[in-house]
Amino acid sequence: MPEEQQTPPPPVEVGEVVKVNAGENKGEEAKVIAVYNNSVAVELNKMQKNGTLARTVLSHKEYTKNKK
Repeated sequence: MPEEQQTPPPPVEVGEVVKVNAGENKGEEAKVIAVYNNSVAVELNKMQKNGTLARTVLSHKEYTKNKK
């Protein structure tokens, strides 16, 4: 039987604030709303026309965790 591979813990947790390092939202801060294996879903501090906050998905390479 093959040994079970343990997955490393996610780099961030829901509710933490991250800084976007790539894409059109580079330099902005965003709040993590969901963590996936290869990415995170974040809510940006930008209002859309319909009055909701903008959301996007970032790979783990596209953000850094804020130190607070």
